[in-house]
Amino acid sequence: MFYFSFVLVIVVAVFFEEQYLLYTKPLIPISLIFIYIFNSKTKSVYYFVSMILLLMNDTLVYHDFARYFDVIALILVLFYLFNFLLLKNYISFGDLKIRKLITFPIIISFILISYLTFSISQLVLPALVDSIISFFMILIALLLFVGICFFIYTIDKYYGNVRLFISASCCLFVSAFLLINYFYYYTRVFTILINIAEIVGLYFLLKFLIDAKPIQPGDESDNFF
Repeated sequence: MFYFSFVLVIVVAVFFEEQYLLYTKPLIPISLIFIYIFNSKTKSVYYFVSMILLLMNDTLVYHDFARYFDVIALILVLFYLFNFLLLKNYISFGDLKIRKLITFPIIISFILISYLTFSISQLVLPALVDSIISFFMILIALLLFVGICFFIYTIDKYYGNVRLFISASCCLFVSAFLLINYFYYYTRVFTILINIAEIVGLYFLLKFLIDAKPIQPGDESDNFF
């Protein structure tokens, strides 16, 4: 069901008007819920709520993104909040070593994210003069979610934590290009890429939640990314 929904959404994004995504995109969170139900050993109501929020968000985005931007902002903040609640059990601040933060990949990631945030803000803020608070609400919630994903990836205590890195990267990509696509320069190519990245990010987040298990002492050498 998930693969069928994925292909259907991409086909619609490529060959049909964007408004038809209003009817096909909800299949993604619904199919992810089924995957979660049948594959996760422990089930959290937070995941179901986050997928319902995502369904509402996609419906409003493809109905009229600009008109419902403030409502979408609130929904996204709640979406990131529930994802934080899903990931909080994987956070262990006591295991964080400062030397792990001062590494070349982390520094480069921080620089790139800062540059991306500044550049996107300059492009889209002129079109969001009446919704600046909503914009910064989304930005703060997004950066907190990405930071948590990178944090769990950095402490390296769970198998498959690279999936969170991929999910966070997709989340950044989707947020950036979604704003550009609707408030600066619209192109169908961006719509296609946004949908691919969003679905991939959601899938990898779910796979982490289903398959994550603590790395046993002595197994660290098995993690290569």
